[in-house]
Amino acid sequence: MQTSTIAPSSASAVGFARYWQYRDLVRNLVTMNLKVRYQGAALGFLWSLGNPLALIALYDIVFTHIFRTALHNYVLYLVVGVLHYNLFAMTVTQSCESLTGASGLLQKIYFPRILIPAASLLFNLVLWAVAIFVLVALYPFLGGVYHWGLLLYPFALLLYIAFIWGLVLAMSVLQVEFRDLKHMVEIAMMFLFWLTPVVYDLTTIHSALFKAIIGLNPLTQFFDLFHALLYQGVLPQWSNVLAAGVWTLVSLAVGMTLFHRKARMLVEEL
Repeated sequence: MQTSTIAPSSASAVGFARYWQYRDLVRNLVTMNLKVRYQGAALGFLWSLGNPLALIALYDIVFTHIFRTALHNYVLYLVVGVLHYNLFAMTVTQSCESLTGASGLLQKIYFPRILIPAASLLFNLVLWAVAIFVLVALYPFLGGVYHWGLLLYPFALLLYIAFIWGLVLAMSVLQVEFRDLKHMVEIAMMFLFWLTPVVYDLTTIHSALFKAIIGLNPLTQFFDLFHALLYQGVLPQWSNVLAAGVWTLVSLAVGMTLFHRKARMLVEEL
């Protein structure tokens, strides 16, 4: 008796083709969210720059003119940190309501449930792309130095997005059971901002306890990568790359496991 097996590459292709046929649905979800968000706004899509630019201006005033920092080209350090933290905070927070907010659509038609959090992630990436283009345009004027190591930035960014994707999957399904989760996440984001080297450098922390706590924060590893490549103009340490890779694998494993376990009963719980 012969048994047939499907090669991993063929199985991946079949899985990708299954999701690809719903690309119009994902595009429509992203487009609809953009229209709803900026409907009636005079500047429309450009308002996506408002929050990060306001934060950068505020922190620059505070840490340059009130509490002086010794960091060279501090505005560049600040821009790199704020932009990348905003991507994390916005995406993870909004993912909490991605499935509950689409309950009507999920109950009417069938499609792979994972496309809803995927559309939420893509929506935030589209908004964030505007801000990162501004960083690219202003990079040399903020003190940035072009070096060949910048070619590694897209790989660091993809690693970061994969880490966020795992959290998006986990938060989207957990919110279905725990409706207070979004409020808890919003509070956690405020604390996490100050436990991540966004507006300060670890060398300025004198407490060994706080250094250890900040070092345990997964985001610290990613921000060390971004600051090394975009601010310091050097290659990141391999220990940071390895730690970021491990955290990404953990995030993806937990997120995918939770999502696939709960996706079957999703419609009933909504």
